[in-house]
Amino acid sequence: MATTHIKRSSGASRLVNYAEKRAVQKDGHNIDIDYAKSELKQVREIYGNKGSTQAYASRVAFSPKEFDPKNTQDQIKALEIAKEIYSTAYPNQQVALYVHNDTDSLHVHAVIGAIDLQTGKKMHGNWQQYRERLVKITDKVVERHGLEVTIPKHKPEKRSLAEIKMKERGQVPWKDKIRSAIDTTMREAHISDFKSFKEKLEDLSVNVIERGRDLTYSLTGTNYKARGQKLGDDYKKETIFNELDRRKQRQLEQSGTEFSLSWLKGRGERIKQEQQARQNLAKRAERVQTDTLSSRQSTVSSGNDRPRKSKERGLGGPSL
Repeated sequence: MATTHIKRSSGASRLVNYAEKRAVQKDGHNIDIDYAKSELKQVREIYGNKGSTQAYASRVAFSPKEFDPKNTQDQIKALEIAKEIYSTAYPNQQVALYVHNDTDSLHVHAVIGAIDLQTGKKMHGNWQQYRERLVKITDKVVERHGLEVTIPKHKPEKRSLAEIKMKERGQVPWKDKIRSAIDTTMREAHISDFKSFKEKLEDLSVNVIERGRDLTYSLTGTNYKARGQKLGDDYKKETIFNELDRRKQRQLEQSGTEFSLSWLKGRGERIKQEQQARQNLAKRAERVQTDTLSSRQSTVSSGNDRPRKSKERGLGGPSL
């Protein structure tokens, strides 16, 4: 099992100094690992990007059950996997990788250059999404290598004391009404995007809006509202969006398969039609050729039956 995290840093050299000092193995992506500090600095100077963020610090750690920190071959294997992870996640950035074995779990520190080598710009956007993407890539890579995928801990639904007392009195808490509407909506398999998700909830008297890293739900016509994380893990933005994306991908794959089968079936019909058209054309050509030949033969025959004119006409009267 491998776990991953990432955070900003204003000191690339400081990160390299820390990671390099304790490294038992090292390698790089888009960088000479022996000159990591100077090359990271050169890229910043070339592109003139002087923002406070110079690099991103990340780490991928492996379970002691899968890798022995003191085993050299395990260290090399962990480095190879880490390089595959970070080169996939950051193909156009400099990445310096350092293997550490100073804890119970073998882990690899990554110093990621802030600047994209193609655009000259830094990463901008939602850091929660960046982390989630890195985790997904990590899971895919480690799975290809036969390692366990990280399974996030599932948190139960959060219930306040007021909700508990309402349920004891046989009343339905307003948060349960929202949860029920979301459950009903997600049971409809055709819902695969946020627009249809939102429209279905509106039909059930629940409004939903995106707000930062989460979703905010509210009961129509009331002041009752709650963020997804307050309702429970199943109602958070990450959970909902991941499920919608999975459904959309499945629909695309199914539609692609159906299109292929339909195209193949149509292609067979088109081939039959083309063959029939060629046969009809050949028959028409044969008939035209036969009719033309018959016409020519008829013309020749009628010419032979016509009486010939006398060659002696106009030479005088009848002979004596």
